[in-house]
Amino acid sequence: MNNDKFALNARLIKIGAVTLSAGIIANFAPVIYLWIAYGEIPPFEDILKIWTVALVTFGVSWVVQPLTFFSMLGTSGSYIGWLAGSVADLRCPAVTMAQKVSGYEAGTPEGDVISTIGIAGSVLLSVSVITIFTIIGANIIDILPAFIKESFKVILPAVFGAVYVELASKHLKLGAATILVALGFSFLAIKLGVPGWILNIAIIGAGIVIARIQYLSEAKRSGTNV
Repeated sequence: MNNDKFALNARLIKIGAVTLSAGIIANFAPVIYLWIAYGEIPPFEDILKIWTVALVTFGVSWVVQPLTFFSMLGTSGSYIGWLAGSVADLRCPAVTMAQKVSGYEAGTPEGDVISTIGIAGSVLLSVSVITIFTIIGANIIDILPAFIKESFKVILPAVFGAVYVELASKHLKLGAATILVALGFSFLAIKLGVPGWILNIAIIGAGIVIARIQYLSEAKRSGTNV
């Protein structure tokens, strides 16, 4: 069974590496075309400055988010999710709901299959919706009330909160302990002036440690070898 699982993961990794590489090339293709066909390209110094800003702003998430969401998304789901983007605010809620409806837990082979189906469905839906709103959305946004436009700023925290509550409800002790530690770390970070990206890493690391301690404690009580 384990050998079959490893062989399947190896195939998924090969396919995922090819599709992600193709996606990277596709992202650069328009720029390369403009460069070759019209000789238009920003100065290298400007490119380096923009890349440095992106690295400082999002660099931590390039490492932290894949590690954080892998257990929920699975191997194939991770490749599809990172290729499509919007993992935290679109793909994870879709996966959480799909696994809840189907009754399969994250981290199991069945849960990985459901995760992939959920992400594929969310990609199809989001691409369709984005296409529609790209065509007619600008006119709609202009006529929306001001309070609705302001609410767009809290969509991401609301999504994170919903995903947290859904996952924490399955493991109440772990969820409660993690949120208490996160609140404590956040309080100290404000007092000490700790940057947000360091706070994120600390909270995620604390959650992993808490989960491991709880697992070992429960395994010890049940007499399970770990």
